[in-house]
Amino acid sequence: MPREVINGFHMHYEVHGQGPALALVHGGLGGGEGSAQTVEYHAAELGQHYQLVFYDRRGAGRSETPADGFSIENQTEDLRALLQHLGISRASILGSSAGGPIAMRFALDHSEMTDNLILINTMSYVQKEQQAVRQRELDQLKTSEASLGKEAAVERALESRHPGLSRSQPGQFQKLREINLQQFDGLAKTVQSYLDIGDSLESRLAELAMPTLVVHGDADSRIPVECGRQLHQSIPGSELHIIAGAEHGLMTNSAEIVRGLIISFMENARQSAKV
Repeated sequence: MPREVINGFHMHYEVHGQGPALALVHGGLGGGEGSAQTVEYHAAELGQHYQLVFYDRRGAGRSETPADGFSIENQTEDLRALLQHLGISRASILGSSAGGPIAMRFALDHSEMTDNLILINTMSYVQKEQQAVRQRELDQLKTSEASLGKEAAVERALESRHPGLSRSQPGQFQKLREINLQQFDGLAKTVQSYLDIGDSLESRLAELAMPTLVVHGDADSRIPVECGRQLHQSIPGSELHIIAGAEHGLMTNSAEIVRGLIISFMENARQSAKV
């Protein structure tokens, strides 16, 4: 799959299917497998309806970990530059979890390129409780690196994010360990970028005028469902769908349900645009 220099770093991206463009911004606060699972769960099915653009954010998956450029503003430009590279002038933008702020900022800064906005188990990151969680993650990374070294710091961070994974799925744990170790220097910078959002995003949500879908699970233990409701209340005319009993990670844990919601929302938006 392509790996090109986009906005100053080597970015891994994939394009699947045909039809109206839909760009997907994966979650995760650095490291990890990037867009790999989203591709696995959705490329074939959604590719029957749309031209899908998947990419690994800087410091994640198979993309490079550059020295800088991790701010939400610049990661928004990463997406704009990729679409420009692909010759796509307009697209629907989907942001999942930590990809949500990038999707929202893209829609705000490049509304002329945004047909629809889809926000999956995400938030504006202005919530004090969530900011405190991010700050603890950042502090733990820095403390662990200083006292234990990078390898132990990565293992501790993975255990925190995926309790018991090293015992239940040792192969998957080792795979994530290697990826995160290679991208360790980008982890802290990525987490810091979410701390730096402040209320700069929240204060602008009312500007979003394109059709917007918000999807959240009411059993989400990482980003509480109240965050999804808050987005819905802040974005004029947005649609809200709560999936009963669903945990965080809806793009994989509730893939079929989410896919159905995306297709229905996109079709309704298309029909409304004709009127």
